[in-house]
Amino acid sequence: MDVVGNMKRPRIDPAEEARHREDMDGLGVHDASWALAKKVGWSDLLPDQRRMLLFEKTVRGGPIPELFPELAELGHARIPVTLLGAGGVEEAAHIRYLPSSRTYRIIGSGWLRFAEESGILAGHRIHLYTCRRDDGGDGERCLFFFRS
Repeated sequence: MDVVGNMKRPRIDPAEEARHREDMDGLGVHDASWALAKKVGWSDLLPDQRRMLLFEKTVRGGPIPELFPELAELGHARIPVTLLGAGGVEEAAHIRYLPSSRTYRIIGSGWLRFAEESGILAGHRIHLYTCRRDDGGDGERCLFFFRS
């Protein structure tokens, strides 16, 4: 387990992670790191919210701040991210960090389209990975979602 402050970061089951990595390898992503597991809340899917909320305590010490280091520096800035899912689902969205509420948010209409196309519903448990996909430079920054 990874240690974050005095808390231990939970880990994904190794067999489940191996299945996820096989799927991601087939879609051409690299540098994948498991970030977190989350139970999707009803507010994550509200059309007027257009965002998935991630609490800082679940993100801290993991790969999201490593992939998006500018989030901590820029505060409310929106950073482009590609959302990927099993079966080839893909949407453009943004990620931002709000220091006042200590939350990360995956935002935009792309998030809602992605959730709908992926069949993500309130109550589903998802696993989220950070990864890159080649774009001719350092690699396009992506978040890969799996329902479990």
